[in-house]
Amino acid sequence: MVAIIMEATLRSGIYEPQRLEKIKNWLAKYLGKQTLFGFSINFEALRQDAPNFSTPFGMLGFLTELHHHLGENEIKALFLVLDEINGITNDPQFTHFIKGMLDSNALAPQPLPLLLMLCGVEERRREMIKKHQPIERYFDVIDVLPMTSAEVQEFYGKAFESVHVAVTDEAKRIMSQWSAGFPKIMHLIGDAAFWLDKDNLIDVQDALEAVLLAAEEVGKKYVDQQVYKALRSKDYQSILKKIASLDPNSMAFTKKQVAKDLTETEKTKLNTFLTRMQKLHVIRKGEVPGEYFFNQRMIRLYIWLDSVEKRKKSPHSKITAEKQ
Repeated sequence: MVAIIMEATLRSGIYEPQRLEKIKNWLAKYLGKQTLFGFSINFEALRQDAPNFSTPFGMLGFLTELHHHLGENEIKALFLVLDEINGITNDPQFTHFIKGMLDSNALAPQPLPLLLMLCGVEERRREMIKKHQPIERYFDVIDVLPMTSAEVQEFYGKAFESVHVAVTDEAKRIMSQWSAGFPKIMHLIGDAAFWLDKDNLIDVQDALEAVLLAAEEVGKKYVDQQVYKALRSKDYQSILKKIASLDPNSMAFTKKQVAKDLTETEKTKLNTFLTRMQKLHVIRKGEVPGEYFFNQRMIRLYIWLDSVEKRKKSPHSKITAEKQ
């Protein structure tokens, strides 16, 4: 993590030559050869020195020194973003590192003006709190909600217009509904619709077929193959169908919700299903008995989108624009 922060520091001034020169002069030992696109990084030297900054005091000292070299009067504050933290929040050292850095800064004679942003789903915050409860009071939680239907439809309108492809209002509405306001899903559906289109007009049929293709793509791109195979097991389809009918925006569900309307035979398999999904790290138990959470939103969305395909193929059910 520290090595990545140091590398990001080196690259942070790439679009501002004066700032880049100040950083390069200070961190010259970590620079490699000059390249067509700027410079390369001496990763060996970077990783060798990273442990020196891997304590709260060390990292705070590094950032304070950075602020000084950039010019304290010129650069009012530093903005540090830690994204893709899924793999590190389970490590107690990470929580203690963040808390220690913030505490050290608060007690410093001249605190560093620093905005620290941790980007992740709510489960990652809970994970950190579980590792060290006092970290809870440090968070200023900002929820980034899914895009609204109007915003999604506006996105599709502008995106297709930019490549001179028309899209009907009904097609935009269908793609909006099934993307649920999540950008990755929006892009998958929109991309599928673009390549399916044959007449420069995205209509209802194009949109519906794009949704089905996106469901498969989510499974291939974001779901581990072992999980992917287990989720498609015939024995679990009825249970998955029940979960798919629940709110796709919610990462939580209860055993009671799933068991409702299952046959007696299916109910006997429910515990095995839940245990298997936990072993595959698809879900985990919540704090309330009988409550479960999906570990990845993409898997949750895949189950939801995949149910669309199942209903379309069913001889007793047909997806139509009216049912959308």
